[in-house]
Parts: sequence; C-alpha cells; structure tokens
Amino acid sequence: MGTQKDLYFAPSPSLRIFASFCSPGSFCHRVALAACILALLAPFGCGYHFAGTGGQAPGDIQSIAVNVLGNQTAEIGIETIFTNAILNEFIRWKRLPVKPLNEAEAVLGGSVARIKTQTASHLTRSRTLETRVIVTLSLSLTRVDTDEVLWQNKKLSYFDEYVEAENALNTNRLRREAFRRIAEFFVR
Repeated sequence: MGTQKDLYFAPSPSLRIFASFCSPGSFCHRVALAACILALLAPFGCGYHFAGTGGQAPGDIQSIAVNVLGNQTAEIGIETIFTNAILNEFIRWKRLPVKPLNEAEAVLGGSVARIKTQTASHLTRSRTLETRVIVTLSLSLTRVDTDEVLWQNKKLSYFDEYVEAENALNTNRLRREAFRRIAEFFVR
C-alpha cells in the first residue's frame, strides 16, 4: 500500500521566474534552487509504478481498466485531463494492458479530490504575477472479481504555477496548461 504523505513538486519553467524574484541566499531562493535540481533529476527515475510494489502491479494482476475519475472540485473538466493522462501512460508503459472493465483483472479509479490556489509571487503589492495551483487526487486499484482493494492512496498532491495574464481568457488557458503539466508529472 502506498504512503499517505503529500508529495509537492513543480517541474516547470516557471520555477526560473519564481527564483528570479527571490534574493540570492534567501529561503525562497534555496527552495527554488532545490526544486530546479529535483526537476533535472526527475527524468532519471525508474518509470511509473504503484508505490511500494517495485514496478510490479499489486496482486499480480495482468490487465487493468481505468475508470473516468470523479471530480469533487468546481473546476469543470479537470477529471478528463487526469483520466486521459493516466490512460495514456498505461498505454505507453505497456507492462499492464488496458482493457475494458468486463475483461480487466483490476480497475483503477478515484477522483480529483481538491484544488487549492495560492499566490506564488507578486508583481506589485496589489497584483499577482504567478499563482500556484495544488491538485490532490484520491486513487485506488481494486480487483474486479473480489472487490479487494489492492492499492490505495487518498492524498496525492502535486503543484505547478502559472502566470496571471492581463485578461481572464489567457489566465484560464495558462491555468489549464498548469493542470496538464501536473497530470503529466503525476503519471510519470
């Protein structure tokens, strides 16, 4: 079973912008530098796997179905972004075939449980330059024939930042791109 700890990480180019607003040697500068180093090391990981399983599917399952995630937030369509990212990664991973529910040994499901936003940096005292968005997922893998929960994690959290644009349409587009980056990082 995976751990219940939060995981916060933002492998995005916006970290460079964030780091440039911090004075050298300050706490925020050290945090931004550490995050940039981690972002460089991230591609050298061992690939997608369920936490605590060493790369093998829990319960020795040989196929999986992926349910559309639920959406417990006010963000319309975010469940589609994360469901598609998960599905595409399993297809790319090729170690565990994705099948329809009636043919799969297990089903991965859950929901986008929470979205939290906070100011990451200011342009002026009254104007936000960058906003951090934190997405929390709740996922479980259940054996189809017995309903046994093989893997569960109720608190997977990831974040990224996006720039607040001059108009709402551009800001919304940048926010959606941040969600896509979070989803891509999550599945890898």
